[in-house]
Amino acid sequence: MPNPIRRLNVITECRSARLSLWSCPPFLFIVMGFVDISAMLGSYLLANRFLDESQVILLITAVAVLIFVIGNFIIQGFNQIAEANRIKTEFIAVVSHQLRSPLSVFKWVLDAVAHAKGGAPRDSTTESYLAMLRENAEKMIQLVNMLLEVSRLEAGRMVVRAEPVRLDLLTDEAVRAYAAYARASNVAIRYPSPPHFPPARGDREKMKMVIQNLMDNAIRYSKSGGEAVIALAFRNPHTIEWTIRDAGIGIAPEDQRHIFEKFYRTRQAAQRQVRGSGLGLYIARSLIIAQGGNMGFESFPGRGTTFWFTLPVFVSSPSTQIIRIMGVFPV
Repeated sequence: MPNPIRRLNVITECRSARLSLWSCPPFLFIVMGFVDISAMLGSYLLANRFLDESQVILLITAVAVLIFVIGNFIIQGFNQIAEANRIKTEFIAVVSHQLRSPLSVFKWVLDAVAHAKGGAPRDSTTESYLAMLRENAEKMIQLVNMLLEVSRLEAGRMVVRAEPVRLDLLTDEAVRAYAAYARASNVAIRYPSPPHFPPARGDREKMKMVIQNLMDNAIRYSKSGGEAVIALAFRNPHTIEWTIRDAGIGIAPEDQRHIFEKFYRTRQAAQRQVRGSGLGLYIARSLIIAQGGNMGFESFPGRGTTFWFTLPVFVSSPSTQIIRIMGVFPV
């Protein structure tokens, strides 16, 4: 949430938005308020003491024209903000699309080289370099995919499938995929996979991204030698709950209200120079809400954080197979 004290300083708000005062809606709203109050008081005093009825009508007409002009400035300010937001969203989408293709080709070539048979044998140093290149290519592709998700969310073009999703199997896949990263970070991942867990209703690809983002977050912010514990359970007969608990640095109380905001980084992350885009939790919560679920967390500074999300249990019916186009979701 924005700082309410800071929002009272409209000049600072306008400067942060890079708008001139006469193009900045908050400033113009205040000006319009002063004009309205002054017009009412002035009309009352002048009508009672100095002016006749026809002159008062002319004065009120002039004030109405002034208010109309200011209102037009306000509309233009909103249009500028909306246009800037549209251009930013389109730019992110175009750049992300342009980056994803060469990155995918680059990763494909690396995979082909790594698994090629025959030719000169590679030493351990070459193998480690190849592994490093593949890992960083994968991270770049994930970042590009997150930017694409943000552009779709902001443009209201998010498409979500309602299909059966085996969260237990997706979690198994994610644990295997992040095993090397967890070992390199000296963090243990514990996941007692539940047997025969029923499917949830959601979008498999979207849920894969959600689980990966939450696991990456837990490993990234865990202390060396710590562990991340994942669990699946029923919150009630119709709702499945997925949780991941780490023993990391926790989230300070002043940061907790902002944790799902786009591009937000906590103070601890900045101090510890933890890498991150500030998009993972924003995207994860938006995707969960789009699928009819919810997401939250509990955190104690110095003791760790538990993130959780819920999804409804899948019930087979014709309506559950429909593709839904979702808009931007509140965070």
